[in-house]
Amino acid sequence: MNNRLIFSLTAALLLFLASCGKQDKTVEYPLIELANSQTLDIAKVELTDSATRLHVNAYFTPHYWIRIDSKSYLQAGGKKYALTDAEGIQPDSLFWMPESGQASFQLSFEPMPKNTKSFDFIESDCEDCFKLYGIDLTGRKTFDIPEEIPAEALRPDEDASLPEPMLKSGETTVNLHIVGCKDQKDLFQIVNMKDISLFINTLTGNQEQYTASIDQETRTAKFKFQQYGPALGLIERIGGCIWLAPGDSADIYFDIRATGQLAMSNRKGWTRHTYRNLYATGTYADLNNLYAAGKIKERRLMYSSAIDYKKSSEEYADLIVKMYKEYSDSILQDNATQIGQDIALLTLRQEVVGALLEGDFLREQNYRITHNMWERVPIKGIEPIQPEDKRKICSLFDINDPKLLMGTALLDYASSVIYHSDATWLEAAGIKEGLIPDLKKYVPLTAKAQSATLTEKDIQEATKLSSPFYAEALQMMQADAKAKLAAAEAKAVIEQTPDVPVEQLFDAIIAPYKGKVIFVDFWNTWCGPCRMALKATEPLKETELKSDSLVWIYIANETSPIVQYKTTIPDIKGKHFRLNNEQWKYLCEKFKIDGIPSYVVADKDGKYRLRNDLRDHNLLVSTLKEMIK
Repeated sequence: MNNRLIFSLTAALLLFLASCGKQDKTVEYPLIELANSQTLDIAKVELTDSATRLHVNAYFTPHYWIRIDSKSYLQAGGKKYALTDAEGIQPDSLFWMPESGQASFQLSFEPMPKNTKSFDFIESDCEDCFKLYGIDLTGRKTFDIPEEIPAEALRPDEDASLPEPMLKSGETTVNLHIVGCKDQKDLFQIVNMKDISLFINTLTGNQEQYTASIDQETRTAKFKFQQYGPALGLIERIGGCIWLAPGDSADIYFDIRATGQLAMSNRKGWTRHTYRNLYATGTYADLNNLYAAGKIKERRLMYSSAIDYKKSSEEYADLIVKMYKEYSDSILQDNATQIGQDIALLTLRQEVVGALLEGDFLREQNYRITHNMWERVPIKGIEPIQPEDKRKICSLFDINDPKLLMGTALLDYASSVIYHSDATWLEAAGIKEGLIPDLKKYVPLTAKAQSATLTEKDIQEATKLSSPFYAEALQMMQADAKAKLAAAEAKAVIEQTPDVPVEQLFDAIIAPYKGKVIFVDFWNTWCGPCRMALKATEPLKETELKSDSLVWIYIANETSPIVQYKTTIPDIKGKHFRLNNEQWKYLCEKFKIDGIPSYVVADKDGKYRLRNDLRDHNLLVSTLKEMIK
């Protein structure tokens, strides 16, 4: 080989190697481990010698704004890479979302090494700024299973049969373990999880909320509560269903990388592959794990667009019958586990019972939606469901079957059968005894037990029901209520309601605080949105909204059970009033309150008006800060 050829080959090789070193790297739709918001997703990452460029897709409410801070940076290998440029969005400025609720823009940062395996996107260091952690550059498509998951939770028995509902009482313990994160920073600073709530849907048709702190060392939150009969748990920011057995001790493992899955969920054609976000032990381990693994496919009936206000009673009943048969056939044809089919069928039947009992309301709501008419006036022309049509629906299956307590629509089913005022449907179904008649007698007594006002006569009435569970549960509730009342008595301060005519009541309540800004919150303990709003505003009383010029007044009524009310208000700083039905009704009519929470704000001159625009938390904070200047 001559020298010229050798020289040419060497030069070509050097040129090839040089070009390889300069080759740009592109990763499309990278895996995201953790996210504190579902608003931003990364469509593409480009690594070049001059920049790291993120192609960002944003998903948010149309005509609402988002913002990207100019102090945003990427983080990898212990180093930070600053934002240098943006296309399609102006940093530090409000970006208004279009009608579609979707937008795209590009963010350029200082160049990262091309061998970077993963990085984090930090939209400045403020607590509620966008943060995406573990953005993968290696091409991974799914996550490994966390090592902490016990073997029994990994491999549920797909041949398991559906357990019977447990009509008994006991103290239930739920240990929630947060897994799938590398360090405390991931958990507490990025996803901002310091405490978490467990919501319990009960057979009384009510939802109870329990909140526990997450231990920073063990990443575990422990819940303990008295459980009376079957219940479904829902964990804040996790969703899904967790079946709970009374008196059981269950360990729930939540893979926090589900937050990253949510950030990626808007991708076209995106599937979660075999990823699971929840694993469980305990009495209902198989059921909970099969549900979490997607082995239970439900058919939701009540929210069908087929429900039309123009349908007569007969047409509506025929529609429900038709839909039930179609949906139940498709469930039975699914290649699913037996337990999956059973739960899906039970949930469908719960929905049918709701459609039967709420048929008039559902068609009225369809009318209001169609005509955008939300004034509190009766809707005429909608034929009530007739007895013969009720019988037609009731003949589809046994709506009095206790197994219906195991479906995922437990809350809707229980509230429908318990609180429906018209009893003719029971006659149409031929139901005289059993689950539903028992619940209709038992639930009013639970309200008395939870207020510690149950009498011996009440207990005797409960012993006549078909199961000893009811009387035993009521006695346990009353004992628990008395203990809680005694513990809260010294802490709970309820203001004396002014003894004036109702027309003067509101002015009398706020009169002692004239010259200050007065924030009046109409709420009740059973109101979920009320509790969420309280949780958001309470810390601000010691920070941004700490002021002697601002008074917080909370008005509830007697529908808030006295024990729950007295154990709740010590943690809500302010003046608390508990009104009777006449007083509450008058104030709701006075201010045209359409639901709770509702807010009335009085300025320093004593002028007041309804301010339900302050249901927007950010607007509430900015408005009150401006008023107390």
